[in-house]
Amino acid sequence: MEPHVGWDELPYDVKALIEKRIGTVLSAKTVPEGLTCRTALILSTPSETLFLKGALIADRSSLEAQRMEADINEAVGRVSPALRWEAIVDEWHLIAFDFVDGRHADLTPQSRDAAIVADALRRAGSCRAPTGGLVPLLAERYRQVLRPGDSEVLEGSSLLHTDTNPHNLLIASQRGYLVDWAMPAIGPAWVDAAQTAVRLMGYGWEPRDARMWLSGFPEWGHANPAAKSAFVRVVCDDATARFGPYAKEENDRYRALLA
Repeated sequence: MEPHVGWDELPYDVKALIEKRIGTVLSAKTVPEGLTCRTALILSTPSETLFLKGALIADRSSLEAQRMEADINEAVGRVSPALRWEAIVDEWHLIAFDFVDGRHADLTPQSRDAAIVADALRRAGSCRAPTGGLVPLLAERYRQVLRPGDSEVLEGSSLLHTDTNPHNLLIASQRGYLVDWAMPAIGPAWVDAAQTAVRLMGYGWEPRDARMWLSGFPEWGHANPAAKSAFVRVVCDDATARFGPYAKEENDRYRALLA
């Protein structure tokens, strides 16, 4: 991944448009995380601070991801910062959000953040996807490894984030925020919680403790066992197809969900 473009490196017309929208930029901090954007900045003016992301229009996958994030922002307002504005200028697509002065979640076993993350996921679970088929079905993401019947058992109506890594989990004043909705999907209500439990194991949680955390989501306990098994299998098959033997440790954590 190339380093993010800093404020001083942006084209003149891009900076001019931004300052026309928000006022003179007094400070600009580059945020290094984020795979689907080319720049990510915390911008401060005399009157406000906001978070800005930019993607090059020529980068179709990043542009589509960023447009998706903007299009569903209103739907995820219970758990994500609000979109301020969207613009296209000088081959750049820009989106600006309310700034959350928080920190990334600590998912290690000794941290208390897992409870705050669980609360954020529950609030996210009450969000409703926009109508019109804007958000793809979860099964479509794994279509290359689906077996007969998988699509049916992976059906659902919940709006899923699908990338609950710590960089997308912000905590401010003991409240959790789920940011970067660039890869949403429609599927079973328990998917984000299950994937987060796998993240917990990746940060050192014992499988039994991660499953105990996951048991706090009734939708997981009530889910069809065939659906949970199919989900674990297709995720593992997809990872193996893409990463080969490097997927083994993550796949083992997914399989531990079913123990």
